[in-house]
Amino acid sequence: MRTINTIALDWACRSFGNDHVYNFPVRALRCAEEAIELAQAYDLPKEKMLELVEVVYGRPPGDPKQELGGVAMTATVLAAAHGHDLEAFLEIELRRVLAKPPEHFAKRNQDKIDMGLTA
Repeated sequence: MRTINTIALDWACRSFGNDHVYNFPVRALRCAEEAIELAQAYDLPKEKMLELVEVVYGRPPGDPKQELGGVAMTATVLAAAHGHDLEAFLEIELRRVLAKPPEHFAKRNQDKIDMGLTA
């Protein structure tokens, strides 16, 4: 049985290509984009986000694996504070993206690249 991780990775490779999926700075940029959209959804002001960027980039960089764990932990706590399971949200989102053709996401991704949003 395939796991949600392998299904998501397969979808991403079909939508964006292996070179894009395994480009870790690009993946981090896409994670940052999602985090910013989450902050925007909670009405955090852009100025607060810019302040946060200055604070974070004023510190030494962390270990990518530990920071990824921190992202997962923080998202899990946020979902739990709402009384939800993060994996349920992930499954809903995965079903949503799988319902669209990979070309839809490839075009959206290319639009971001064309805007210079790549690492």
